[in-house]
Amino acid sequence: MNNLNNNRLNILDLPDEILCLIIEKLNMVDVFYSLVNVNQRFNRLVFDSLYIHDLNMRTIMTINSSYDQTSLIGPKVLSRICKKIIRGIHSHVHKLTVEEYSMKQILLASNYPPLYSLSLINFQA
Repeated sequence: MNNLNNNRLNILDLPDEILCLIIEKLNMVDVFYSLVNVNQRFNRLVFDSLYIHDLNMRTIMTINSSYDQTSLIGPKVLSRICKKIIRGIHSHVHKLTVEEYSMKQILLASNYPPLYSLSLINFQA
């Protein structure tokens, strides 16, 4: 039985290349909320300048109708991401994707000197 416990794999046993592929498939908001400050390795992978170069801050939303849309990210989580994370990476963001719900808070969190592309998603006219 002791031998079985020694053979169990952990996510930390995966090479950086595999972890990067996994992180790229995840929602950026979830990555920031779940992986930042877990350990130095995750911080290094999440804050890689190539990864945050194209910052997609779309959140998962429930859409009941075109007038009834709710973001599944809470205001406290968004505030934490803007205050603790966005301010630290703003100088690496070249492309930014935001939606109506979070646009104001994300854009006011910092200035983005190298920004050349801003995509606005899920806006009602």
